[in-house]
Amino acid sequence: MDQIVNEVLPFKAISYNPDVIGNIGHCLAQPYDVVSDELLERYYSQCPYNIIRLTLNKKTVSDNETTNRYTRARDTFDDWMRKGVVIESEKPLFWAYEQEFTVPDGKDLGVKKVLNGIIGLVRLKDYNERAILPHEKVLKKPLEDRIKLIETTKVQLEYIWGIYNDNNLLIDNMLQEKRDRKLFVDYYDELDGVTHRLWKVENKADIELIKSTLGGQEIYLADGHHRYQAMLEVRNRMRKLYPDAGPNAPWEYIIMYLVNMKNAGLTILPTHRLLHDLKINNLEGLNNRIEKYFHVKSYPFHNGEEKKARADCLKELKKTDSDEHKFCAYIKKIKRYYLLKLKNSEAYERLIDMPYSSEWKLLDVNIINTLLFRKILGLTEDSLSDQANITYVKDINGALESVREGKSQVALILNSPELKDIINVARNGERMPRKATYFYPKPLSGLVFYRIS
Repeated sequence: MDQIVNEVLPFKAISYNPDVIGNIGHCLAQPYDVVSDELLERYYSQCPYNIIRLTLNKKTVSDNETTNRYTRARDTFDDWMRKGVVIESEKPLFWAYEQEFTVPDGKDLGVKKVLNGIIGLVRLKDYNERAILPHEKVLKKPLEDRIKLIETTKVQLEYIWGIYNDNNLLIDNMLQEKRDRKLFVDYYDELDGVTHRLWKVENKADIELIKSTLGGQEIYLADGHHRYQAMLEVRNRMRKLYPDAGPNAPWEYIIMYLVNMKNAGLTILPTHRLLHDLKINNLEGLNNRIEKYFHVKSYPFHNGEEKKARADCLKELKKTDSDEHKFCAYIKKIKRYYLLKLKNSEAYERLIDMPYSSEWKLLDVNIINTLLFRKILGLTEDSLSDQANITYVKDINGALESVREGKSQVALILNSPELKDIINVARNGERMPRKATYFYPKPLSGLVFYRIS
């Protein structure tokens, strides 16, 4: 593709200074939106220079308009710059990022993989330009939070994860050839067993290869929709404040981690659903309502048989053809697992009278939302948005344990969405529902930063 679709550039990155802090790995953290309170405390105690003090600074009871988590993040970053804890590169460059891991869930459970890509600067594009394509909805509260952080610190602290399509594997092959380069980061994260490696791409020929290859590609947002939308808003506000800044002002760009969708390491995991606080009348006659739309297979168990019943149900769940839609269900105080299989896709599409494409309607998460949650259980869109009756979890065992302990009423175990379906939805200009995709593993925050002032 000769046409320039996106502008992807090397940049002067700000990064941790290993001469000052030693092992950079101790300064890294999971993206802000997956950090629990427990993990937040762990990162705070792990290192006084951990990135979490910037991306998710702790709230205090004395916070106000002038002193708060955002101003503390700004002041902390400025202090680190003065002390040389973080430093800016002398020249623009790209960064190669590699993650080595074992798949923890889904159809590739237990498979060892390596994922690699490029961190670079991408010119921001409005979605209607059809050059950078989202697939998920954004929520107001986390969006406002990221806008405040960027506006206050004037720094992009985390990168967006984008994917592109290059059948020739030009960048992938180059990265494979240059894997023996001197590593800037080589860190094994005990939290999830992922090894993270980062090195600089400074060779002029490699830089030109990256620019020319990615410049002709559409970019699909894999992760970081709130951060991308936040930067669009910040850009628009900065344009009004500085109308003469020109098209190459620093706020016209965003840092992205870009991965080829043909990369063998690209992995999408399922996000499972837990239902709780359902009214009794929601559960009455549930079996009859479910069997109207789903084939139901039961896996009963008694003493000592639970593990086998669970394994059999999950094994059958993974044996899903491309045109099948299956879910595994576990209900509180019932000693059996259920495998639900949609009876008739065409009848379901006719039943769900919504102005969306077949690809959108036949996503497993939408079958659950529209048919199971709304039509069968009678849950409203507001209750789903507010998460009044639903919790999203990544861990199968944790989901099932929540039901066994009585904390939840129903666990629904899903398969991973297919990449082609995500791409089709994005191309159609549609958005998937919340917690529909989970690209794995998450790129750690703290590898590089970018100043927009």
